[in-house]
Amino acid sequence: MSNANAVTGYRWVGPFRLRDYLERSIDPDLEWPPEGAGVYVISHDLWTGEPSSACRVLYVGGNPHRPKLLRNRIGFLVKDMLGFWGDEAGSHSGGQSIWNWCFDNRVHPFDLYLGWVVGIECGRCIETDLYTRLQPLLSRKVPARCPGHLEVGAEE
Repeated sequence: MSNANAVTGYRWVGPFRLRDYLERSIDPDLEWPPEGAGVYVISHDLWTGEPSSACRVLYVGGNPHRPKLLRNRIGFLVKDMLGFWGDEAGSHSGGQSIWNWCFDNRVHPFDLYLGWVVGIECGRCIETDLYTRLQPLLSRKVPARCPGHLEVGAEE
């Protein structure tokens, strides 16, 4: 389900309950995350149109250093959300934080919601904006501001 976001101008895809999304993995009509720039969110509750603090956003992420690999990055997130990591193996600290939160709160990761923004030029700017607006519970650090889009006089 795609939704235009009139407030921010972002085009959202989702949300998808992770269980339902993964069950459709061979559906030819499944919407996949982009292989271009994008930003994703994981939330505890369903949202419509765009995520808000009301849907209890757990994590906001992107892949600013290698934006062509956003789909792959979400795959690492899901793998680690499901507990496929350890002391020697793991590839997504956000996925590990979500797994720990799910374990502690007795919430199955399959019952969380995934959605992403598409059609953007600078994932880092969008990730920073969404982090600031949504205040995700499990994102460990504020995303770095995009050096190419810093406002004159803004703090780095």
